[in-house]
Amino acid sequence: MKKSIISIIVGTLLLTGCAEMFQAKVDMTIGNNGGGLAGILQEKAVVTELVAPIQLWASKADSSSYIDLSWSDVEGAVSYRIERAEVAASPDGKFQEPAEEDFQELEKAWYSTSYRDETPQDRDMRYYYRVCAENNRDKLEPSPYTVSEYGTLFGIPSSPRADLGASTSDITVNWGAVDYATGYEVYRSTNPDGTGAVLVSTVTANQHKYTNSIVKDDQGREFYYTVYAVNRLGTRSAASSIAMGFTLVEGAPPQPQNVQVSNGRGTTANGIEITWDEVTTSGTDLTYYVYRSSSQDSALVQVATIGAGTTKYKDERQLKPNLYYYYQIQATAKDKYGQTLKSPFSDSGRLNTNGEPNNAAAEGFIISPTQELIAEKKPGESKITLKKLGESKITLKWLPAIGNEEEQKKYKYRVFGGSSSTGPFEELTTVEAATSLGADGYITAQVASKAFYTVTTINPSTSVESGYSVVAAPTPYAPTKGGASQAKNLGGAVVANSSGVYPVQITWTKPNDSDLAGFHIYRSTSRDSGYRKITDTPLTENTTSWNDPNDTAKAGKKYWYKVLSVNSLGQGSYYSEPAQGWGALTHEQYLIEFNKTVVAAQKRLTYMHKPGSTDKLGTETKTAEEGTIHYDAQIDGLGARIIMRYTDLVEFYIDGDKANGEYFILSGESNTSANMSSNGSMYGNITCSGMYPGKVYYDNVQIKGGAAGGGTYGVEPTGFSRVEVSYNKI
Repeated sequence: MKKSIISIIVGTLLLTGCAEMFQAKVDMTIGNNGGGLAGILQEKAVVTELVAPIQLWASKADSSSYIDLSWSDVEGAVSYRIERAEVAASPDGKFQEPAEEDFQELEKAWYSTSYRDETPQDRDMRYYYRVCAENNRDKLEPSPYTVSEYGTLFGIPSSPRADLGASTSDITVNWGAVDYATGYEVYRSTNPDGTGAVLVSTVTANQHKYTNSIVKDDQGREFYYTVYAVNRLGTRSAASSIAMGFTLVEGAPPQPQNVQVSNGRGTTANGIEITWDEVTTSGTDLTYYVYRSSSQDSALVQVATIGAGTTKYKDERQLKPNLYYYYQIQATAKDKYGQTLKSPFSDSGRLNTNGEPNNAAAEGFIISPTQELIAEKKPGESKITLKKLGESKITLKWLPAIGNEEEQKKYKYRVFGGSSSTGPFEELTTVEAATSLGADGYITAQVASKAFYTVTTINPSTSVESGYSVVAAPTPYAPTKGGASQAKNLGGAVVANSSGVYPVQITWTKPNDSDLAGFHIYRSTSRDSGYRKITDTPLTENTTSWNDPNDTAKAGKKYWYKVLSVNSLGQGSYYSEPAQGWGALTHEQYLIEFNKTVVAAQKRLTYMHKPGSTDKLGTETKTAEEGTIHYDAQIDGLGARIIMRYTDLVEFYIDGDKANGEYFILSGESNTSANMSSNGSMYGNITCSGMYPGKVYYDNVQIKGGAAGGGTYGVEPTGFSRVEVSYNKI
């Protein structure tokens, strides 16, 4: 009898516990560092959760062509996901922190803790990066993101200018400062393209100019200067544009005066007219040379040669909108020996005593459209509401076209709409800048609903009109009534991942919005941050549900989802409210997760763990994290009977945090009986609530030799039919 009782008790432990299934395995491999026997037998810690990378660093001005990243290694990580956001200065010159939707993927799986981003192009932009650790091999959930401080490219000395006949003995070169520069190198060439340049000076970072002394034999000769910035690493920036300079020769014609743009400050569409005062000289063969530079390229280019008697020029050479053009005039004449002498340029390059350019270059530009156009909606407004109120649906915003403040206030803008991004467009309204310019620096207009918009600029003084601006499309309203399935049977051909977790189904109601073209889905493990776009391409506009094929999802993990409505340009502004969901478990995985709570609860008992067989007989009730477990082992005729009763029992909380709710809550009992040969059966069932509601049945488990030796457990997650799972699955 004593042997039978022992067998039954041991059998009960095996069929309800199988605790050895969950013991950590011992790593018997020896690494490159070797080690003694104790080190081999030492149990290796198992990484179950990835932490966010720390010490994420982005280089500032280390290179003109790339930004370097580095971060700390994350234990258990196999690869890293890298994303980047580009941030430009706002009209007031300030930079805003990027929003989550601003980050775009650079690398999906990077296998190092350093990365060189060679794709940035704009030296005035700030680049933010975020990195998370991943381990798809072991199906670990990606870590939270770590966001870097911004990185920047190393700038280039801007707008270099050299004296153009300001002195007979030297040429001073000026340039714009570069952030993070430790010094500058100045090169000089006799060739207009800068080839054959030689280093003439190195200056410290606090100096942004250099004065080059010119010997008498080189007076009047043109030199071409290039400036490089040097950073703390000794790295040179890319070359500046080329600045031409020369010294004056005695007897040269005087500097041309009163150079003006007579017609061409947004008053024309394809030409800029320049005038200047006639130069009086004792020389012969007076000739004027017209030079031009631009806000895009400060290098001077000769665009015209004008004979004596003419003091005006109309420039129609490949003028582009949204560029300022700067004009300078040089006069030449021959002396009595036939030598050509050059006057100083009308803008000599040297500042006057007031710190202003000496006879500054004449500035002009053709009428230009705005370079930024935004079509906004107010979230939550419906077409019905707008129709009742008689309101326009769309607010258009754009920055003023180029020009000074007074000129910008005089502009008018024509707003167009259409059904295609390439037109045709119909006129919707005309607005005046003077009455539509807001404190934020944007012009606004309320317009009727259209799929696409564009704007032209009108100068009322000449009625000249620019071409179309960039095209904008309204971003559609957010999806409504969104949700995410919670341990739901999705039916059909849905397949669980290798961790036994089925997909989560995200559902939503599409907005009644003609601008809608599709949806993107975002996922995070936190409600308020860390969202990642998980759809590679937008879902079609008629899609209202989508199953998340999350390969790394594991039992006990909840996720947050948001749905973004996008227009035909793939742009969106409005998300659905976050919805939390988690996938159902396969029947086998359900039994494994259920048994974790059973094992933990049984460890609280004392009778069943006593060494003597008869000592295991008895009754006790123990309190768990919540609820109780009741144990009753008694001799029953020629055999024995053991009852395990669970009452609202909880051992684990989701993610180890009580605030997240209970993992499994067990209520019910298992009843085991066996004869003197230690053979018998089980019956009873346990109802589960919590994260994974359902039932587990014991009525088909067979006891052989005092242990579970055949049969099945009945597993019935809520929403699924009962499936028999072999006794040896746990």
